[in-house]
Amino acid sequence: MQLSISGLLTASNLLSIARMMVAPYMYMLISANEQKDIVYIIALFAYISDLLDGYLARVRNEVTEWGKILDPLADKIFIAAICLGMLWSGQLSIWYIAVVLGRDLLIVIAGIFFANTSNYVLPSTYVGKATVLTIGLVLVFAFADVNDMYLHTSYVISSGMILYSLIHYGLRMFKTMKVS
Repeated sequence: MQLSISGLLTASNLLSIARMMVAPYMYMLISANEQKDIVYIIALFAYISDLLDGYLARVRNEVTEWGKILDPLADKIFIAAICLGMLWSGQLSIWYIAVVLGRDLLIVIAGIFFANTSNYVLPSTYVGKATVLTIGLVLVFAFADVNDMYLHTSYVISSGMILYSLIHYGLRMFKTMKVS
């Protein structure tokens, strides 16, 4: 795995870095339970930047090893900041936060192990992106105090996607290890 500074400074990677940089600000706003309009605007920016960074990397032929690391890492940092802010302000259940952060921690640890043993970074997949979308819906519903039925349904769907994405990631990792 070759990481160079030139591969770091692409438009798509800078979007991922920007997403990481606004995460602490998001945590502060949510944990203080203030300025909900700004929280929604930042969340929309994060979602659009997440869609845009991968698109830009592909169209500009700038898919880099840095991007394969930064994009999912930015997602994980941003989601963790929101979850912890919502935990602090009592807007999200601790069991769900443990599931989300536990999944992300497992994927990061497995990804580091895999990259060190294979010199290859597993790129994000649509399963991972769909899982992040379901997590995002839970976060938005909980933050907006949406009807309990919708919130509980989104918890169930998201939890199922989290489990599925873990299995999917593990199978991809083991399959790639066998091929290498």
